[in-house]
Amino acid sequence: MEARVAEQAERPTSKRRAALTRESILEAALRLCSPEGGGQLTFSRLGKELGADPTAVYRHFRDKDDLVLALTELTVAEGVELARAALPDGPSDDWRAWLTVTAESIRASYLARPVVAILAAARTTASPAETRSVELLISVLHRAGLPVIEAAECYRQLVDLTLAMTQYTAAFSSLDPATQAKDEAAWAVKYGMLPEAEFPLLHRSAPRLTELFRDDGEVFRMILGTFLDGVALRIDRARDGSAGAGRSA
Repeated sequence: MEARVAEQAERPTSKRRAALTRESILEAALRLCSPEGGGQLTFSRLGKELGADPTAVYRHFRDKDDLVLALTELTVAEGVELARAALPDGPSDDWRAWLTVTAESIRASYLARPVVAILAAARTTASPAETRSVELLISVLHRAGLPVIEAAECYRQLVDLTLAMTQYTAAFSSLDPATQAKDEAAWAVKYGMLPEAEFPLLHRSAPRLTELFRDDGEVFRMILGTFLDGVALRIDRARDGSAGAGRSA
């Protein structure tokens, strides 16, 4: 009897949980932050996902903010890798293509886990992936013809518009379907039924505005294109200024 008890104690059981690691916690948190994960990130839900006491997470992360920053770092790194995969040869003279791919890759990475976009799009990690991407984007704009400070300003504008639009999309996707349908109906029905005599321009554009309401991706591409058109004008102006300075010298 005693031998049998000792044998059972030594035999591993399915109830015995593997020790938590930082990596396993982050993987579980990313699952919760995905569209299929329920749209909430709490230590309680994380504990259930891991099959562990939620307090065990504190052994690896000081608090939720520490966890959010770690998730942000992973998301930024993934966005950088997506951009590199799309342009494997690295930045070229086509600065517009590089900035477009980078912005779309960052957006795609965040929207794969909307909760992270909502919680962390406005955060700064200063992680290796983030700092390298900042240096790279400034260098792309500088090589295109912008002075360094102006290149840095355009980098900041690019990232801000990308993250702002991404956070907006993520926030809307987190609403329940009934609320989303109510907002869509406001464009499709209420705006569409405005009297033409009083709102002639809205009357003509309401169908297009309804289309755009349904497609944040297209709106983002339009905004990005308008921004890059402005950057192109600044590059031309900088090049003209350099050429003029050269002639006067």
